[in-house]
Amino acid sequence: MNAGDLNSETVKSIDLSTEALKPGSRATVFSTFIWAIVSGDITTAEAQITDDIEWGMMPYNKAIKGKDQVVSWLKAGSADKKEPIVISNVATKNWGVFEYWNIGTISEEVIKFGNEQKWPWPKDPNSFLGQKYRVAQCFTYHINPDGKIDFMRQYLDTGSVWAQLK
Repeated sequence: MNAGDLNSETVKSIDLSTEALKPGSRATVFSTFIWAIVSGDITTAEAQITDDIEWGMMPYNKAIKGKDQVVSWLKAGSADKKEPIVISNVATKNWGVFEYWNIGTISEEVIKFGNEQKWPWPKDPNSFLGQKYRVAQCFTYHINPDGKIDFMRQYLDTGSVWAQLK
């Protein structure tokens, strides 16, 4: 990242009444990406990322690389009946931040996927089926010259999710 990437001419403050925060917003490449996932339109979500994308997941201390690996996570995430509420959605030419309340309902698909990924469930995950959760998440991401996401880092507190599930 260069200092010019943070040019005050290209970084705008967030007006919480703008279209950028509304469901279905296509204001940034990431809002197009996230709303496609929420609606189950994996084809549109895939079109927003590069073949060699890298996704760093801070709560798991894990990085997945390549569209094939990322898409498997997207499919699992879209199964959770999401109801996101956007907090911030901004991007410059090369970098962006997307922050939202991730509100969902635990599905069988997510439990199966979490088991395959060896998620550290606090107890038998089948007992969580149908339960709602709410967690704030923040993604920082890089946009390549073709306007696609080639790197993203996700921040969330999985402990607060586990604490909500009974």
